[in-house]
Amino acid sequence: MMNILDTRIYRWAQTATDFFLLNLVWLLACLPVVTALPATAAMFGVVRDWAREKETGVIAAFVLRFRQNFVQSLVVGVLWVLFGGALFLDFLLANQLSGATQVVMRSLLVLAGVLYASASVFLFPVMVHYDTRWTAVPKNALLLSIARLPTTLLCLLTVAAMAALTFIVPALILITGSLTAYAIYRLCDREFRKIDGF
Repeated sequence: MMNILDTRIYRWAQTATDFFLLNLVWLLACLPVVTALPATAAMFGVVRDWAREKETGVIAAFVLRFRQNFVQSLVVGVLWVLFGGALFLDFLLANQLSGATQVVMRSLLVLAGVLYASASVFLFPVMVHYDTRWTAVPKNALLLSIARLPTTLLCLLTVAAMAALTFIVPALILITGSLTAYAIYRLCDREFRKIDGF
């Protein structure tokens, strides 16, 4: 008689349950809003363990990663959000200008926005993968996003596709967060392994 624990269906169901549970814990941890950034770092820490085939429980691993990355992810995340907000305000101000000044300002801001979005997809993977000072995280994320452009584009497409799916089917919010984090980390991890010499 076949052992049910060895079947593909069981393993698939277990994996789906882990993704659902991780997503649920992440959503709950994001509720206070101020903890959204550390919660996202914790989620990326858990999917890093999965990508590196470390056997970890979901909740215990999430809590551990949340504590480990709390200060760094909060500081880097708040500064990153403030920078994004400043970019948005600059776009609004640029719209008030006219003539050549507006064209130049808009062009520069579009370039800055593209670099910001590109670096954003590497931000949390870099944070949880490398043990480095918080000041180096945004810099390394930006450099990697430029140096590994095909991976950056794949990550951005992944985020866009998952966001579109969630918009079309709102119930998917119960799993798309963790799936997106896993997909992005796996893409980034290919580059990390090349850099680290694995």
